[in-house]
Amino acid sequence: MEDGQGEEARFAPTQPADSRHSLKWVVHLGVPLLLSLAGLVVALLLVYSFNVNDYDYSVFANMLWNFANGNGWLTSLYAGEARELFLADHLAWLIPVLSPFFVLFPSPYTLSVVHSLSFAATFFLVPFFVREVWKQRGRDDYLPAALFLLLLLAVSRGFCGAWAYQTHMTTLVMPFLLASLIALHRKALLWAVLFCLLTVLAQERASVALFGVGFYAALVTQHRRLGVALCVFSSLYFFAAVKLVIPFFAGGDYLYTSTVQPFHAVDKKVFYLLLFFASWLFLPLLGKRAWLASACALPIVSLNLLSDRKVMYAFSLHYQDLPSVFFLAAATFGLLRLWETRWLQGLSRRGAALLAGVGLLISCVDSYTSDNPKMPLRFLAHWRPSPELFALNATLGTYSQLPPEVKVYASSGIGPRFTMRKHRYVLTPQTASENLHSSMVFIAPKQNMFPFREHTEEMVALLLSNPSWVLTQQTPELLVFASADLLKEPEALPADRGPK
Repeated sequence: MEDGQGEEARFAPTQPADSRHSLKWVVHLGVPLLLSLAGLVVALLLVYSFNVNDYDYSVFANMLWNFANGNGWLTSLYAGEARELFLADHLAWLIPVLSPFFVLFPSPYTLSVVHSLSFAATFFLVPFFVREVWKQRGRDDYLPAALFLLLLLAVSRGFCGAWAYQTHMTTLVMPFLLASLIALHRKALLWAVLFCLLTVLAQERASVALFGVGFYAALVTQHRRLGVALCVFSSLYFFAAVKLVIPFFAGGDYLYTSTVQPFHAVDKKVFYLLLFFASWLFLPLLGKRAWLASACALPIVSLNLLSDRKVMYAFSLHYQDLPSVFFLAAATFGLLRLWETRWLQGLSRRGAALLAGVGLLISCVDSYTSDNPKMPLRFLAHWRPSPELFALNATLGTYSQLPPEVKVYASSGIGPRFTMRKHRYVLTPQTASENLHSSMVFIAPKQNMFPFREHTEEMVALLLSNPSWVLTQQTPELLVFASADLLKEPEALPADRGPK
């Protein structure tokens, strides 16, 4: 049976009313809540354990804090060189929208909470999307399928990669993108436009996702005029951003123009596409509407395929966040097609549950063995608190009230602890060899991450040999240096933090 939109296939519910009511609570509330809580707890533990990357977590957290405190569109992490307005490489209109969170909750963990909320909202929206697709087929037995797709999303490569990599602006608008698709199915076109506008606030890459929404509106939900309008708006916005606005404020070309190399590593890009479909158990390939929904991911996926940056066609960062929403939609249509086959209809409940479990196991193993850095349950299973971790967090806490005029240079592993400062920079070998004033350097050798991890020993040696720097504290977990002029001002340092 083809899954065309105009066809209807009404089936009587196969479950008792009480059973369906209980399952509804599980699918709409229980499972999304558990997944959201697990994601939130582990996301906070990642920050506490120094497992978030300075790029991009601290870049955006620093800019959000600066904007919230009247310092403008400033982020100071780019190797000690401030870039003002839109990060100078992204048109991030979401910054002023989110900055009030950093007024109410000024903490290195605030962005992690916002990051987790975006995933939580996406989880809660999945059952509503599946219900709309099932409703168009005249079916009301969507709950088992919604549960399966919800769990499949939770272990899919792209979605988990975006969760583990805290955090980028596009990741934060995933629920708005999914909400726009739900609104299209409900014929709530004004709401769909509103959600699209909220999506585009993230940055210029998110505007390309609107081209996919335009495809979806025209090809899947038959709102052709709106679809054409969204495609036109998406194109105009993207080219205006990368050719006019960002170059104007950055004082040069769009930063990523030179990375456009469509024929670079073609074999790896083809394998990347195959892995994306495989992580969804090839459901996006089952049926016409599944194919059409998969095609809606093409505009945003094309940005990855055109690039010579291998991280864009891998699953360890945020670049698969928005594509995952379209693949979820495509998998929903594919599952509906499979759901209505005589073969699956003939299976018992236990047989169908066993089949679903095998599929989830395959996808979970796929994610565990991929380049995906971590998954919530996997991280929890391996995470162990240690005295060294507690000691490092406690020591860094004593420096949380440094005077605002003091410039802080921190190794990237502990960098997020200093995001709430106007003058907070990434430590580089060049910095270590310079004669700086009113500055402090913090190095946690065991926690140092990208960038400059391989230069840690070199930077320590340069600081020790540079007479303008004084080692003020040394523990197995942390080295603290202060510029010589700063030691002449006792009030500039916390108590008991003199030279050691």
